Amino acid sequence: MSLAILLKLDVLGLPKALTGGVGSSANVTYYDTITLDLGHGIEFSAYVGFTAGMDNLGFGLLGQEGFFDKYNVEFLHQQKRFTIEPTESS
Repeated sequence: MSLAILLKLDVLGLPKALTGGVGSSANVTYYDTITLDLGHGIEFSAYVGFTAGMDNLGFGLLGQEGFFDKYNVEFLHQQKRFTIEPTESS
């Protein structure tokens, strides 16, 4: 939610729904379409959710639709590196 406020989104005017995840109870999530700029010429619009009460976790999850369907992502934890490349259909 703090990211939505930082982006100056009118959170209370956005569509909302109750959501939950692994190990969490129901939370209110507000949705909007924003432009994501990953650098190196990678920029796209995505429909994203901002969830109240999740800021203390320090992380968020990217959805399969709108991100993982457009990019191949590789996490190399021991090398402290991850890569993002467009899929062939992007």
